[in-house]
Amino acid sequence: MNFVTIDNFTIIASIALIILSIVTPMLNPFFRFSKKDNYQEESPDSEPTPAPPLSLVITPFDDAEGLAKNLPHLLQQDYPAAYQVIVVIEQGDHRAEEIIGNIKNSYPDGQAQSHAELYVTYIPQSSRYISRKKLAITLGIKAAKNEWIVLTETSCRPASSQWLSTIGRHCHGENNLVVGYGCFDDNTASYRRFERLHTSFYLMREASRGTAYRDNSYNIAFRKTEFMDGDGYLGNLHLMRGEYDFVVNKHAHKATTALETAEEAWMMEDEPTEKSWLNRHIFYLESRKSLNRGFRHRLPFNIDQAALHLNMLLLLGALAFAGFAQNWILLASATLALIVTFIFRSILCHKALRSFGENISPLGATFYELGILWHNLWYMLRYRMADKHDFTTHKL
Repeated sequence: MNFVTIDNFTIIASIALIILSIVTPMLNPFFRFSKKDNYQEESPDSEPTPAPPLSLVITPFDDAEGLAKNLPHLLQQDYPAAYQVIVVIEQGDHRAEEIIGNIKNSYPDGQAQSHAELYVTYIPQSSRYISRKKLAITLGIKAAKNEWIVLTETSCRPASSQWLSTIGRHCHGENNLVVGYGCFDDNTASYRRFERLHTSFYLMREASRGTAYRDNSYNIAFRKTEFMDGDGYLGNLHLMRGEYDFVVNKHAHKATTALETAEEAWMMEDEPTEKSWLNRHIFYLESRKSLNRGFRHRLPFNIDQAALHLNMLLLLGALAFAGFAQNWILLASATLALIVTFIFRSILCHKALRSFGENISPLGATFYELGILWHNLWYMLRYRMADKHDFTTHKL
């Protein structure tokens, strides 16, 4: 084919490829949500809301290292009001008791140098047919003497001493749920940090503009009375995981959920092991069957991934066809469209990564976006292959 000959097919195909390269990057969670979208400047004339007393619940099962490492950070919050730190452990967990005792003894009069009150309670070893994690959380909430409960994990530590104050400023009025941001620490592989951020953008947008679906941050606050009046985890106590997802999914209501994205309120999670990384994905595939609004949540992701991969397939197909047919105009157009695709996606990734302090190459993050679908297919395969009894306490 003569390179100076431009037929209708070449013109239409070239224009279509360029348009797709501009439009498809917008089908992206990084385009739909921005950290600035959630920023609300307080009026200088408004009266400051008094800090409410809070009860922080943690359940350190099989995580003595995390308890020793991160409990001091939870006790040393610069919070203007009294707050309670409730640690729920299993009866006979002498290692956890020793760690808690050592931490208490390291402070004058057994208390942290803050307004924190440390309280320990236990779950019986004989409990059966019920998720021990959910039981521990429920017992911790029952033991709380304050209306607002803050729930997190011993594998996490606050990004600053202002974490509790920043979360607590939303615990008032009509609010019944506060969702904070959480991420992995810098020791975690880049792909895993990116995937978590990518998922968080979908969840944060739902929390800020609609009704929150679930939580992947281990950084939430909610009302005790609403949890107890709603029968807590009733209906999913048999499922081994999903503690945070079920709380958010059940109690999230439009206009009563607060999203906090300020850096002071971030929760930093320790690098996950290979086992815990895989489990959090395949256990979610089981627990999501019991979550409401699942189709509405997954639809944008499915559309985004379809658009991303369709665009890439068309571009690569056009490059191969144009090279084989020696259609240099189409080849140039496809090459330009591919460059535009990567530039636009890299810009969106760079903006999202920078706003949440992630040191990941924007160009590399674009390839990570392509990999998410294939990782998810692998998790689905592992889920299909797994023994379904592993996901429930009902083994019969």
